[in-house]
Amino acid sequence: EAATDDSPDDFFRDRVDDPQTLRPRVVLLRARPAGGLTAAPAARELALAHDAPISELEPEEGVELEALAELIATTDFAAVYLALASA
Repeated sequence: EAATDDSPDDFFRDRVDDPQTLRPRVVLLRARPAGGLTAAPAARELALAHDAPISELEPEEGVELEALAELIATTDFAAVYLALASA
């Protein structure tokens, strides 16, 4: 059976007119723990328990201040992109 233009199974349909469904996503910013203790496993379990996709960002090796600056820069870029997208 061929899919019609309005069918969600139609690969070639124009998705611009489809309603956008917003889904939360957990973004875990991880710094290297000094004492080896981390909340990352608990955060992963919690996100998975709520069927929320999760992304983990960890800075590259380097000085602690540089690693934290890298994480802050990532959140700054994300904030700018969200502001541009909502304008």
